[in-house]
Amino acid sequence: MWKHAWMHRRDARRSQSRYLLLTLLFPALIAAFPLRYLCFSLAEGKSKSCQAAALGPTPDNDDLKKLDRALPSYMLKATGWDEGAAMKRWAETLQWRCEIDDDDLIKRPNPDFFRIHPHYPTYLHFEDRAGRLTYWEILGEMDPAALAREGLTTSVITRNYIWQTLFTWDVWLERDDASEGTIIVDMEGFRFSKLTLSTIQMFSRTSAIIQRHFPEREHIVIVINAPAWWGKIYDLFSPLFSERQRQKLRVCVGKDLSAETLREFIDVNHLPAKYGG
Repeated sequence: MWKHAWMHRRDARRSQSRYLLLTLLFPALIAAFPLRYLCFSLAEGKSKSCQAAALGPTPDNDDLKKLDRALPSYMLKATGWDEGAAMKRWAETLQWRCEIDDDDLIKRPNPDFFRIHPHYPTYLHFEDRAGRLTYWEILGEMDPAALAREGLTTSVITRNYIWQTLFTWDVWLERDDASEGTIIVDMEGFRFSKLTLSTIQMFSRTSAIIQRHFPEREHIVIVINAPAWWGKIYDLFSPLFSERQRQKLRVCVGKDLSAETLREFIDVNHLPAKYGG
């Protein structure tokens, strides 16, 4: 019996020694093993954006390159080429991309696009004269009542907008961070009554997403067939846009000026049929 008691005390002393040794060595191991590598190992098996986000708020760009998530030039441009500020914003975007599961999101079918499109048409089209992809938003045909009737809430439309944006830049343009787009907004038939609380919330949310996570990706925004009372809309929504975005805005009131401006930027053969292409 005394033998068993002695063995028990011996095992207890060994356990205490191991615990003491680990307690003493753990800080040294952490100091010798950079935190970003520890975070990376814990994030293995997750999406590349999650692995990149796990590198922390000030990741090393070489580590990001290994994950195909290097600091993009549009973030540098948005911060006046301040690399520190750009990396901070990019780290925040990587965290957002991780939270929405960007890689898996664009692999899944998006049936909401086909539900939304009849009541709020948007689409990608051929390049402009400089080779930039064009994105068309037919705002005049937006039907807020039909969207509400179909259960297409602000959250659903915003999620669809995120899917379209990720598809454009990550899939169609293969993450080319130097690419820009030309955006055309057609307001023919738009009435002030379409500015419901839901549509204002939708514009506010999507604008915030673009400014925060996809800055400097539009080369120009061309508003065509704007109503004569365009100034009232501009006064309402201009606070949602940055100064840089406001500088890129070109508004055309009337069909003649609208058609002339479209042809200035886009070859007639690359225009949608509705606009003479």
